[in-house]
Amino acid sequence: MIVKMIRNFIVICFALSSTSIILADSFVYNSYNNHGIVGLINMPTARFYEESVGGSTFYYGQPDQKITISSSPYDWMEASFFYTNINDKEYGSGFSQDYKDKGFNIKLRLKEEGSLPSIAIGANDFAGTGFYSSEYIVSSYGYGNFDFHFGLGWGSMNGRNSLKNPFIYLDNSFAFRPTDLADQGGQIDFSQYFSDKSISPFFGLAYALNEKLIIKYEKDSTSNPGKVGYKRFESRNSIAIDYNFKNNITLGLAFERGNYASFKFSYKKKAFNKKKITTFTKAKPLNETENKYDTLIQSLNANGVGVNKIIENSSSIGLELTQFTHPSLEILNSIVASSVAESNIKKPVYKNYKIADLDAYSEYEDEYLG
Repeated sequence: MIVKMIRNFIVICFALSSTSIILADSFVYNSYNNHGIVGLINMPTARFYEESVGGSTFYYGQPDQKITISSSPYDWMEASFFYTNINDKEYGSGFSQDYKDKGFNIKLRLKEEGSLPSIAIGANDFAGTGFYSSEYIVSSYGYGNFDFHFGLGWGSMNGRNSLKNPFIYLDNSFAFRPTDLADQGGQIDFSQYFSDKSISPFFGLAYALNEKLIIKYEKDSTSNPGKVGYKRFESRNSIAIDYNFKNNITLGLAFERGNYASFKFSYKKKAFNKKKITTFTKAKPLNETENKYDTLIQSLNANGVGVNKIIENSSSIGLELTQFTHPSLEILNSIVASSVAESNIKKPVYKNYKIADLDAYSEYEDEYLG
């Protein structure tokens, strides 16, 4: 039943999708997952925030509740520290309370998105007690309002045991994963990383309805019951909706793995505030003789972006643009995306930003050059 619902949901989203508004590593259209990592619901993605972004996440699920503090010291690195409570697991040492645990996560970018997907590598709970200990390689690719993700998981993310660990072909030592760290927090054991006889694929997608609402689906590869002691999963499918409040605060509701609902609250902020953009200015209504390109030019000009050239072929449109007003590519890309949407342009748009004949940023391929 749930598989049919998810299939229908994806079909409807494709039908609604038009112009691109998910901007890869956008501060607006990405959010922390339940573990304080930029991602989907429980699974990570290859998305990153820009340098200097920090945040915190509070997650309430079953049987664990977690608080995470996250930081992006570089636009290719994300690090986080978590503290968790696990219901119905004894704390030990004579204390009558639920089990408490802490640990660290890290994620590194290997490749930015271009014509091929972005790729990241990461490790969860890599110096803790091992309750969430896992490693992964994940790729992400955006198309229109969709963001697609596929990855491979080791450790606690290897709950499906579907594929042989490819690193075994490099060295047989990768076939053995130590399991004696459960009560010895703070250790780093390099022999366990990316080790095990098998690995598990995971995948998912995010669909942006608008700047406020993002719907997420994932095929979760978490071990069950694992060291955390999860209730037996009814399904590997999870679905969630994130509501963005003023871009900094995200409220998330999820139905996880077919057997419980969870709540997530996250806050994110840029440590260094750049010049703020004013409200997007819409172009004046056109008369009957003007076309979509007139609308596009007027809209961009009204927002401080000059149009040098528009090139159209059978499948896409190239825009050569110049601007001296806006301080970041995120703001500039947001303006262009809004202007394209306002102009009712349906073809994919590729941009080439210039500053006094200097190629500052370009998505152009050879067909636009000449």
